[in-house]
Amino acid sequence: MELTMRIEKKYRPIDLARVFNLHPNTIRLYEKQGFLSLSKRDKNGHRLFSDLHVLQVKICRCIFGYSFTNRKIRDAGNKVMWASGKKQWQSGKEYAIDYLKIIENEYKLAQRTADILHHWATDKNEGPLTSKQDHLSRKEAAELFGVTVETVRNWERNRLIKASVTGNLGEIRYDDEELEKMTVIYMLRQAGYSITAIQKSIMLYEQGRGEQVLKALNEPVDQKEIPTEDRWHFELSVGDRWQTELKKILAAAEKIPAIFDELSTL
Repeated sequence: MELTMRIEKKYRPIDLARVFNLHPNTIRLYEKQGFLSLSKRDKNGHRLFSDLHVLQVKICRCIFGYSFTNRKIRDAGNKVMWASGKKQWQSGKEYAIDYLKIIENEYKLAQRTADILHHWATDKNEGPLTSKQDHLSRKEAAELFGVTVETVRNWERNRLIKASVTGNLGEIRYDDEELEKMTVIYMLRQAGYSITAIQKSIMLYEQGRGEQVLKALNEPVDQKEIPTEDRWHFELSVGDRWQTELKKILAAAEKIPAIFDELSTL
């Protein structure tokens, strides 16, 4: 029986960079950060990459290259790439699935934020969309949004939210309306809105001028009321800013587990 040996292709940094339309220094940086396995060297000491590295760079490109990100997504993505660089295929695939779940959760929060903003803009401060039986403590609220307790305190200091004091021990808790505000604050901060812009939108909502909330976010200088026929245009631009990016990241993340399967066969 004739055996066919697999001939492994070799890539210089510039060759590998051209495959992904990158600068060669980007490939070197990926290797330095541990996202790629260490390359071999030719007799002159120049790097030589292989098909394994092509797949590892493919994972990096599924994670990098998007304008929307946050610490949770970034940290989860780094775990995926480090596992790939260490040739930990099974762990990497598991991290990739966790990474995907985090993005899916962020997308759900983004959709809920869009629903809340629409509610604010059309219902003129008629209360929160939903009601929960148990109000959350500061720590529980921080865990819900994946931020630090100090971040929640900072939202209070900036008068974005108001805590209620309950019980004999004077425990700080947040009711449905404040949790709804936190959802908006969290996602707008992820989308790059300033504290000042968010303050204006919440102030308008609390004043019963919800129809101006979206205008304040998109054109903070001009506080004229948004015509009814244009309201969805402004709402779309607020929501699309992060939802569109999250869709791209989600679509790319869905490809990563299969790449680990391919790596495990090399």
